[in-house]
Amino acid sequence: MTESHSFISATLAELNRRKVLRTVGAYAVGVFVLLQLMDAAVEPLRLPDWLPTLLVVLLILGFPVVFLLAWHLDIRTDGVHRTKSAGLLSRSQSSILFSIMLLAMGGLAYGFYQYYAGVFETQAQQGLVQASATRAFTAPENSIAVLPFADLTEDSDQGHFADGISEELLNLLAQVEGLNVAARTSSFAFRDNEGDIREIGRLLNVRTVLEGSVRKSGDRLRLTAQLINVEDGFHIWSKIYDRDMTDIFDIQDEVASSIATALVDSFEGLTTKPESRTDSIAAAQAYRTGRLHWWRRTPAELQKAIEMFAKALEHDSQYAPAYAAMADTWLLVSLYGNITTVKATEKAQAMIEKALAIDPESAEAFAALGLARWQIGQMDAAESALRQALELNEDYIPAQLWLAGVLGEQGRYPEEHLVLQQAMQRDPLNELLMVNYAGNLSTRGDWEAGRDMLGGLLELRPDSTILLRFMAKMEIYNGNLVEGWKLANRAYQLQPDNPEDIASLARTWVLLGDAEEAERLVLLGLETADQNQNLLGTYWMTLMVARRYEEAETLVRQMISTAGDGLPEALKRNFNLQLGLIALVRGDFAGARELLVAAIGDEDGAAYSGDSVMIVTMAALASDQLGQTEEAGELLKDAERKIRRARLNGVDDPGIYYNEAILLAMRSEPARAMEKLNEAYQRGFRERWVMEIDGRLGPLRDNPEFLLLMQQMREDVIQARSEIDALSRILAVL
Repeated sequence: MTESHSFISATLAELNRRKVLRTVGAYAVGVFVLLQLMDAAVEPLRLPDWLPTLLVVLLILGFPVVFLLAWHLDIRTDGVHRTKSAGLLSRSQSSILFSIMLLAMGGLAYGFYQYYAGVFETQAQQGLVQASATRAFTAPENSIAVLPFADLTEDSDQGHFADGISEELLNLLAQVEGLNVAARTSSFAFRDNEGDIREIGRLLNVRTVLEGSVRKSGDRLRLTAQLINVEDGFHIWSKIYDRDMTDIFDIQDEVASSIATALVDSFEGLTTKPESRTDSIAAAQAYRTGRLHWWRRTPAELQKAIEMFAKALEHDSQYAPAYAAMADTWLLVSLYGNITTVKATEKAQAMIEKALAIDPESAEAFAALGLARWQIGQMDAAESALRQALELNEDYIPAQLWLAGVLGEQGRYPEEHLVLQQAMQRDPLNELLMVNYAGNLSTRGDWEAGRDMLGGLLELRPDSTILLRFMAKMEIYNGNLVEGWKLANRAYQLQPDNPEDIASLARTWVLLGDAEEAERLVLLGLETADQNQNLLGTYWMTLMVARRYEEAETLVRQMISTAGDGLPEALKRNFNLQLGLIALVRGDFAGARELLVAAIGDEDGAAYSGDSVMIVTMAALASDQLGQTEEAGELLKDAERKIRRARLNGVDDPGIYYNEAILLAMRSEPARAMEKLNEAYQRGFRERWVMEIDGRLGPLRDNPEFLLLMQQMREDVIQARSEIDALSRILAVL
């Protein structure tokens, strides 16, 4: 026992004398801090996948190096000196000590590697597998995905031709009754993909995959096509087509038709649908190219889509789908670009009428009609037109997307879920379908599943601002302020001129308590898009947060003036809501009541949304302040019916708990109201600015529990701002 004690004492004395423990400890702390900074910066800076892992390995190798340097060298004010032995340890004891310390260094390094290698490991395919598992779809019996044909020519100059073959095949196969064809937006995500074809097929939810290639030798083209069974990865058939380079459109049409015929023969029980297409290959090509731009949903891409649809009509002035496409693109420009809803609807209506005059059974035209009716608040007419579109073409994805939106806006969330699920069977990687599906999950209390699904797709498409800003919105809504800011900021950095991304980041800054930064961003956006509805709505919110109510009112009246005569009822109600809220916070209860009651609308019924409950309860507050208690009571009953219906439809998000708290507070049940408020907070509600000016919470203002909750929300924002400021400084240096 004496010898063991002597060795331990000598070891500790020698380690302290040589400052080994202090040096290694300082190195470990430095490594931890550096890896934490890397963890925070890797996503915003879009660093290569291999760089964080390389850094972890290098830092791990540094542990034994630091130990050896600390043992042998001593840094003093007069320079670096070799540490002399004090004779405390024998040679054999020194060897034992070195072995023990190296093992300890190895263990510490292994711990760092196990943790941080997992943090930095690329999760692209794993994320997509999780996304697919979340939906748990079963591939239909007769189903196929057409991958982009590979350009294998020596100069790689036939990519456009190869894409044309794939797109023409998709168009032809879509006309086959009983065949489920994965949409282009999903199948073309696997361009140049060398992964397992079985995994690709599973992600696309199909039983077969068609892939091909294009080669060129002189004036001769060779096209190869293979049909592959997803279940086992084996070829069902393979064909080669040799053609002279003459008219590429004729070649595309001929070869695609030949392949399509062979494909149909490979399945059982298939028949060709009556098709609505043009005889002009150039028109069809322009239309397909336009739709490619159309799906990207930015002002620039939508403008390119309009140009391509116009080009299609130049080649064939009787091409109904191109007129319908022009119509729905103008309607989308009112959401993403710089035109009012009224003007966009006027432009679209003429195009829709032209399309239906040419082809009364155009699914594209009925879908555009449904979108137009939805945007002006005619929900029944919108649903009817969209269902007619799907009667004519059950696989038309835009109609399914918009029908889901109409159902969701009416609070019919299970129906919305079903429509989106059916659409995603055909187009499982469509960004717009997926964000709406994830939003439906979030509304029903399962944002984690939605986040996992979208995160997998984001790994595949890291530059998608559609995914980034939607995920930012959902993270903020569910209380994850820092993560929401990171995503919104990343989208803004990718597209700083896009009104949608500007508005997304500005709204994030509002919730983070920086109305000045939010206003700065919005005003920059309005310099180039002064009619964008999202930017204007965000500007109004910013003015309300800053309590600049006179300016907020002026803004709303300017928007009404810009919209002009013939304002649709739904838009009138929205403006009445904004003006009614301004009147209410100013204490003009008579004016607020008149405006808010007018904002309710006769056709709302028991439909639920956060706004619908807010309108009714705000109107009840104004009525109560005027002494009209009976009317206030009836309005509160209406709000209760809406909330009850929402619960029956599966709503379980932070907003509904807040609305339930409002209802209970207005009914003088403070204890139960606080229970609901705390539940809303636990589920992510962080809109402190709303609670500060919300007159409906008046009965709770002096409640100690309410004051404590407000303080906690304030501290959450301060903590989030601190983390964001630190991250911003790192990004500025890097």
